[in-house]
Amino acid sequence: MAEVLTEIAAPVNGLLPLTREVVVRAWIAASALQGAAPGEEPEPLARLRDTSNSMSQAACVILHARNHAARAPQPALTPPPSSAHPSASRHR
Repeated sequence: MAEVLTEIAAPVNGLLPLTREVVVRAWIAASALQGAAPGEEPEPLARLRDTSNSMSQAACVILHARNHAARAPQPALTPPPSSAHPSASRHR
């Protein structure tokens, strides 16, 4: 589980941070085209800004869950059945 959460939220190469970066760049480009100052942009642009903030917060929550999962005790794996026959292990 920790590995999957890492793939989603890793700070540099995680899917969520990379997607957030695309949303931020889109917001910046759209704001520049509109000539809007931060806090004065039209609602769709403000929602893009808010979405990028939410994505950042979600990445932090997911990383916290990943860290928790990585610290959790792992269940013991059952060893595979032995291929040796019981008679082979007896002393003669």
